[in-house]
Amino acid sequence: MARKITFKGSLLFIALSCPLLLFMITTDALSYYGFFGWEKGVAGHELAMMDAQDGEKPLILYFYIGSSSWNDRMNDEYLSNLEVDRFLEDIPKVHVNPDEGDAEKALAAQYNVEQFPAFLVFVPSFNSKPQRIHPFGEKDLTPEEFLNKIKEGIVYAYGNKAAECVENKLYEEALHYLAISIDYDPNNAYPYYAIGTIYNMQAAEKNDMDLLKKAEENYLKALEIDPSHEASAEALKALQKNMKK
Repeated sequence: MARKITFKGSLLFIALSCPLLLFMITTDALSYYGFFGWEKGVAGHELAMMDAQDGEKPLILYFYIGSSSWNDRMNDEYLSNLEVDRFLEDIPKVHVNPDEGDAEKALAAQYNVEQFPAFLVFVPSFNSKPQRIHPFGEKDLTPEEFLNKIKEGIVYAYGNKAAECVENKLYEEALHYLAISIDYDPNNAYPYYAIGTIYNMQAAEKNDMDLLKKAEENYLKALEIDPSHEASAEALKALQKNMKK
């Protein structure tokens, strides 16, 4: 027993007398990203895919290799970021290391991934093309900018699906998908503009003033978020002109 107490005491003495060593130990521990809540590998890809398809949810695919400083930076600077981690929490996601086997290599090839790391976002239920969110370039993205790119990719996928519904006059379904996109990014002006446009179209077909007011409300909301959103400004101007007739 005495030896155990002495050993622990020695560690405490070393840590307190060597603050730099303590700092290095602490930061090394904090820099490790453990992929908590992520599926893994080919089997994990199948599980995450089923989850995404069942709920018409987005899917995150992250391909990486273990011996790259770029992968370390992606993990430590972006995926470990608190806001990024919180946003991804409820989204089906899987990480895949192609170096772990032929099946993993084949999965990377299936998604045309040749450079690593590769962070892909798409909605499998819509057969949409995966969008690659790459934070590194001449000027690296900040974690906040990286997160905004992920949100934009998700909004884009739901917006495209809504546009397909509008083409087929499935207005309620279109509104449903746009509402989902707002859940993922309430600070994006586009979904509100699109909702306003749908209500505007319905108002014209039904000669319904209440729908026209809903259109106006959504155009105004889009401009509240982004005062420079030209499409919303132009649509609002035309709508208000018609309302005065």
